[in-house]
Amino acid sequence: MAEEGFNKDVIMTKSSAAGGLCDWIINITMYYDVVVSVEPKKQAVAEAQATLAVANARKEEFENLVARLSAELAKL
Repeated sequence: MAEEGFNKDVIMTKSSAAGGLCDWIINITMYYDVVVSVEPKKQAVAEAQATLAVANARKEEFENLVARLSAELAKL
């Protein structure tokens, strides 16, 4: 994470502006780490949803086929 000397409190004793910048850098780095770990998961969810949509469409086709065949069987 952050270096031992690179923290807001230590740098704030030297300069409040530098302390604020230090705090921003630490927070943006933590945000980046979260984004890097979440983005592959978002892509996996999108792929799973696409696969599910294809599977649901195919299921609907088979349900229609079964319904049609059941209707034909009932006529016989």
